[in-house]
Amino acid sequence: MTEQQQNPIATPVPGDLDQELTQAKRGLSKVTIGLGVVVLALVAFFGGVWTHSAVAGSSGGTAAQQPQRSGGGMRLGPGQGGGQGGTFRGGTMGTVDRIEGNTIYVKMPDGTEVKVTTSDSTKVETTVDGKMSDITPGSSVMVQGERTDDGVTANTITKRPSS
Repeated sequence: MTEQQQNPIATPVPGDLDQELTQAKRGLSKVTIGLGVVVLALVAFFGGVWTHSAVAGSSGGTAAQQPQRSGGGMRLGPGQGGGQGGTFRGGTMGTVDRIEGNTIYVKMPDGTEVKVTTSDSTKVETTVDGKMSDITPGSSVMVQGERTDDGVTANTITKRPSS
């Protein structure tokens, strides 16, 4: 056997290897850059959708309520109508119909009734610090808490001035 057959590395490579490697390092093509931009746009879009759903939570399938001007020029947002009731994310607002133990039944303007469950950790707010005994049938209240299958579990109840 000759020396070239025993040591294949010693054999010269046909062609110019440096030139072939230089041609292969052209950089990113326009297609690669375009696909990268599309992927980045999709990630940003779906990231925004995910963030919105995580932060905003469920709105119960209704459109977001926009603040409206009352006759006095004051902006009223969701749940701020004087003496009017309504529902908003995680709570309800209306007039106390009756109280049974730690449960308050709030009557909505349309006549429906919402069961509000309270506990020792439920915060009751009035213009001064309040307690459950401050809430009586006929009180206008705003309830913030967690929506349940049969109503709302209250975190905070705010007694509103009667209109």
